[in-house]
Amino acid sequence: MARPLAIPLRRSRFALALLLAVLGSRATAGEPDVLVTAIVDPARLTVQERPFAFSVDPTTPSQGVWSAGYSFGVGSGISADRPLPVSLGSASGSSTFSMALGATDRLAPFISATIADAGTPAGSQSYTAGLTWQVTAPGSRLRLATSLAGLHEGRSGATGATAVVAASLDQGPLRLIGNVRADKVFSPGRDAVDYVVSLGTAWRLGSAVRIGAEYVGQDLEETFSAGAEGGAVHAIGPTLALDLEDGRYQVAIGSGFGLTARSPRVLGRMVVAVNF
Repeated sequence: MARPLAIPLRRSRFALALLLAVLGSRATAGEPDVLVTAIVDPARLTVQERPFAFSVDPTTPSQGVWSAGYSFGVGSGISADRPLPVSLGSASGSSTFSMALGATDRLAPFISATIADAGTPAGSQSYTAGLTWQVTAPGSRLRLATSLAGLHEGRSGATGATAVVAASLDQGPLRLIGNVRADKVFSPGRDAVDYVVSLGTAWRLGSAVRIGAEYVGQDLEETFSAGAEGGAVHAIGPTLALDLEDGRYQVAIGSGFGLTARSPRVLGRMVVAVNF
C-alpha cells in the first residue's frame, strides 16, 4: 500500500524543488534592480547631477522634481553657441535659461532660451524644446541618455533640430563622460549637420565637490575643409562642480584653452541649477 503513494510523493518533491529553483532564479534576476535602487541616495532631492560645465550628464531630474537652470559663457573667436559660449568679434558672452521636469525617473521634457551678443551670426536669441530619455536605470554605474529637441533662431528665423547622446561611467570617486551632439538647421548657407563631441573626467572630493577636466570639439564636420563656421575648433580646460543640500543647488564652473589657431584663446562657462 505504501508503494503507490511513493511515486506521487516523489513527484511532489520534484515539483516543489523545481518551483523553488524558478523562484530563486527570478529573485536572483531581480537583484541588480535592488542593488541599483540602493545606490541612489534616498536623502537626495534629485538623482540628476551636474559635474561638468560643457558636457551634459546622462542623469535626469527625479520624478516630480523641477530643475531651473542658468548658464553664462564668455570667450573669443567662436561663431556658434552650441556648446562653446561665444560671439564672433565680441566677448560679451551669452546667457541660457532652462527648465526641465522629471515626468518619470527617466523622462524629462525641457525648454531653454539663449540670449547671445547681437553680433552672433546665428542670431541674438535661440530657443529649444525637447525631451530627454535616460535609457539606463537611475543609479547605474554605466549611464546612457539621449535627447531630441527642436530649435528656433530668433534673429534669422531659421528652425532645426538637435540630438544629443550622453554616456558616463563611475569608477569609485571617478566619473568619465562623453557626449556626441548633432545639430541640423534648415537654412541656406548652413552646414548639412553640425557635430560636437565632448569628453570629461571628474573626481569626487567628499559629498559636495568634484574637480576635473573637459575637452570640447565643435564643428567637427569642418575638420578637413572649412564650412559655414570656418573650420573645427578644439578646447580643453579644468572644471569645478558643487552639489549642495542633497542636490537642491548645483554649480559647475569650467574654463578652456584653444588647441589650434582657429580655436578660442580662452573661454569660460558657469552653470547654476536649482531643483525643487
